[in-house]
Amino acid sequence: MPRLFSPAATGVWRHRLNKRLGRANALIAIVVSLALLVLFFSRGEPTPAPAFYPFETTSAFFPVANHDAQNKTIEQLCASFPHHLTQKIQPVLKMGHGENRKMVDAQLESVSACFGPDELLVFSDLDDLIYGRHAIDILANLPRAYRDGDNEGNANADYANYEAMYALARDGELTADNDPARGKNGWRLDKYKFLAGVERAWQMRPDRDFYVFYESDTYISWDNMFRFLSTLDPQSPLYMGSPSPGRRDEKKKVDTWFANGGPGFVLSRGAMEKLMRRRSSPAGSQFTDPPISLKWLDLVRSDPCGDSILGWALWNAGVPLSGFFPLFNTYAAHTLPYTERLWCQPFLTMHKLKPEDMKTLWRWENERRKLGHPLLYSDLYEFLPVTNPDVRHNWDNTNWDRLAPGKDTFVDSLQACKEACEASPTCLQYHWQGEQTRKCVLQRFINLGVARDSETVKKKVPIPEGGRRKDGADKGEQQFELVEEKITYTSGWIKQRIDDWVKDHMCYTPEWVYPSTERYY
Repeated sequence: MPRLFSPAATGVWRHRLNKRLGRANALIAIVVSLALLVLFFSRGEPTPAPAFYPFETTSAFFPVANHDAQNKTIEQLCASFPHHLTQKIQPVLKMGHGENRKMVDAQLESVSACFGPDELLVFSDLDDLIYGRHAIDILANLPRAYRDGDNEGNANADYANYEAMYALARDGELTADNDPARGKNGWRLDKYKFLAGVERAWQMRPDRDFYVFYESDTYISWDNMFRFLSTLDPQSPLYMGSPSPGRRDEKKKVDTWFANGGPGFVLSRGAMEKLMRRRSSPAGSQFTDPPISLKWLDLVRSDPCGDSILGWALWNAGVPLSGFFPLFNTYAAHTLPYTERLWCQPFLTMHKLKPEDMKTLWRWENERRKLGHPLLYSDLYEFLPVTNPDVRHNWDNTNWDRLAPGKDTFVDSLQACKEACEASPTCLQYHWQGEQTRKCVLQRFINLGVARDSETVKKKVPIPEGGRRKDGADKGEQQFELVEEKITYTSGWIKQRIDDWVKDHMCYTPEWVYPSTERYY
């Protein structure tokens, strides 16, 4: 009996059918979500709101994607950037002169590359010209009280480093090697830039719809960010980012939250207006409130974290945090623990990317943008080859956090560790720490990880009952001794099981999450 279709034609037919089914499922999901929204807002009954924001978004880039982006110049890639949106959305890059210059270069050759000199605000701790952009020293004009560390007028040690750096720069003697604001000293200066940066951004670019604040090691998908902000009302007082636990409000008996500065944060025009608002005298001729740079001076001097200070100032202005994890993400691309919680959601920002990852990811994204669909974590999974090879020596793929914990077991070999993972139905990858520790970590998530050399660590172990310590002490209460233990790092992935997991978790609609501080890192 002759075949009605050739194998090739059958494959094409199946491919088209799958695409149509995917589109149909996506349409059904949107219709259902919209119906739930209507029911939720029109009826008094406690109908649960949908878990994800259902509306479709579109790209403002043209062309949306760039073919062969890895081989094109920055100018060619930036030709598609939607500059008209910078009239509404203000990007603000915070950096320090003493930072790793490779990281700063990578930022300005990728995420921040397409902004014109008048579009991007760059705030630093030293006036400088970087890639044709003016880096503004926002510490120079802070009130003199910032330089005084206490009521007696003793100098603030943090500002001593700043002033030493400024003097070297003024005399033309500042170098990467003698910079007093490198490393920890630079980090101590960083806390002064948060409130000052928000205040200066409002002064220089007032009344923008949204202000996007980020750092040199922050990756931003501007296509996804523009889509996200297009769904929000800029006049609402919105303070958005990845939630971190903040100070406790003792008057209201509640714990507050702030946006982790590393993945960046966004303030709406409504939030900026509330933060900058100052009371005036009855006649209205004089302010009775100080500017925020003076209002929170004591807190800035005492709290080591500038992002926490900003969050507390916003809370007191009536602007609580809207937590949008995992859209704003503290992870870097190579340390992401892929789970159902980080899969069908769009990614807006990530933190602590390596300079080379920052640039290659930006070019990869230029090739992958889609008109009606934001890039998701499931798309990002293809950026770094997790399971190729399926075993890596001198490599650590563990991720010790509450989002994706591992399960410890003890075996005598790498092969036994792999077999233990295969015997556990939910295990996707494993990690073995060598013959001396025998520790095998079974993991239910997918993570690439980082290179890590073997190391020898000192470990405190109990001396068996009746024994004596090496120093000859008598037995009594439990005694301990220090022993050296060699740890090796070997990581493996169950490739077929991971491939099956990926196929079983197709993303038909983007999961734009609603704000929550229950869902945080």
